[in-house]
Amino acid sequence: MKTPFKIVLLFSTMFLISCEGLFDYSPYKIDFEGENKDVNATNLDRLLRTYLSDTITIAFTGDTHNYSDELGYFVDKVNTLPNIDFVIHVGDIADFGLPKQYLWGNSYLLNLEVPYLVTIGNHDLVGNGLEAYNLMFGDLDFSFVYQDIKFVFLNTNSLEFAYNGNVPNLDWLSQQLLPSEDFSRAVIVFHMPPGIGFDPALTEGFYQILSAHNNVIMAVHGHSHHFEVYYPTADSIPFVNVNGVEHRMMTSVKIYRDEIYVENEAF
Repeated sequence: MKTPFKIVLLFSTMFLISCEGLFDYSPYKIDFEGENKDVNATNLDRLLRTYLSDTITIAFTGDTHNYSDELGYFVDKVNTLPNIDFVIHVGDIADFGLPKQYLWGNSYLLNLEVPYLVTIGNHDLVGNGLEAYNLMFGDLDFSFVYQDIKFVFLNTNSLEFAYNGNVPNLDWLSQQLLPSEDFSRAVIVFHMPPGIGFDPALTEGFYQILSAHNNVIMAVHGHSHHFEVYYPTADSIPFVNVNGVEHRMMTSVKIYRDEIYVENEAF
């Protein structure tokens, strides 16, 4: 009667030994490599080496965290359009800031035939999402000049930083918009608009900075999942709320000289 017990114990022990390290996995482990690292910098390099025309056309999407199929359809649509300069994702590529979700989202965007840039969203910052975003995409606040227009990407997810008074970074934003020979106009891109989640103590200062130098021609954001063009500032700077990808509508912005055209197209 003792032999069967010894056999069972032996096999159980062998199984436990053989499985050592098998379950040494965490959904929070970040192991981005190759095309999943420094994505914004890589795409900026591509963009700034492209042919410049007198018109800039940008395809926008965002809030794709629960809609992988729809993100794929968006990519397919963009790839059929001949005049898109680049794509901007206005944030929330991940749902709970999980590295795996970052990889899923970027796996679709990698199929784009044009450069793309990804803004930081509030869902992207959950858990260790900040570290994941930094490694995959880069700085939360960054800017570049393309065809005489300065594009300023700003982290406005104040709630995720406990309303510490530094998000959004208004000092940095103000410096970016100082007049320069490098650009004559500016576009501000962010995820969270003034309201819930945007530090109310910084809202007035934010609007004042956008108006200070008379060079901001448009602000673009996501988070609300619906399309809208509205004018919250006294000098009528248009704010564009980009369609959430679940609506199967692509928001495109065409900038030609001093004119801005905003359109929505089904995909």
